Amino acid sequence: MQPCKTLLLSATLVSRLFAANSFDITLNYTGDPQYLPVFQNAESIWEQIIPSYIDGNRNGPPLTGVTIAASIAADDGPGGTLGFAGPTFGSTDQSGYFLPTQGTMQFDSADVGGLGSNLLTVVLHEMGHVLGLGTLWTQNGLYTNGSGQYTGANGLAAYKTEFNQPSATFVPVELGGGVGTANGHWNEVDNGAGLTGLVSTVFGSDMRYELMTGWLNTNQPYFISNLTRGSLRDLGYDVALVPEASSLGLAVMASTVILRRRRITVG
Repeated sequence: MQPCKTLLLSATLVSRLFAANSFDITLNYTGDPQYLPVFQNAESIWEQIIPSYIDGNRNGPPLTGVTIAASIAADDGPGGTLGFAGPTFGSTDQSGYFLPTQGTMQFDSADVGGLGSNLLTVVLHEMGHVLGLGTLWTQNGLYTNGSGQYTGANGLAAYKTEFNQPSATFVPVELGGGVGTANGHWNEVDNGAGLTGLVSTVFGSDMRYELMTGWLNTNQPYFISNLTRGSLRDLGYDVALVPEASSLGLAVMASTVILRRRRITVG
């Protein structure tokens, strides 16, 4: 398992006027060009899921997306730190949503080659952290560190429906795995080694295979749950949920099967 470094958030708060805008991810990529299409694929998937902001203007130029500095470069060699990712600058709008405007993703060139088809899953996961999943929960009043209880209204409502938990008062958040994994992912069991028993009624997969859990797992492709989509709404993105028992969004599930378990961490 390879932990990723935790990236500290630097925020610039700017008030915004109420309005909705389109959402765009701008990639500034440096590194081996053979991996660029993977990052572009991840960008396209997130842009399809996030068409716009719920409340997207600020005083000054409209807020229309996030710029991500993505790179693959030498770091600590094979088997060490895979990389890090997260938002680096953000803005608070008139409705109180704290949204990222800039972020960074960096991966160790010594490890990327060994990921093979798993690279898309890893890049998608880390790009999700740049967008605020797991990294901006506390800043938006959705989660208290150490509690293991996500309470964002949209995420919780989606969780209750999608995972058949009608009486739930919170969504369980991972507290295991140490710094970088704890408090930033949906909860698994046994460090990702076993099924959670929570099966998505939309995608038909156990929570173990959800993109924003703390470990990548074998046997099945990842999926991006309505829980994660609801959390994006809690963060200020105008995201629609996938209808229950629908094939919509299945293209977002990776066509690759994870060949080995690797720990993913915020950062």
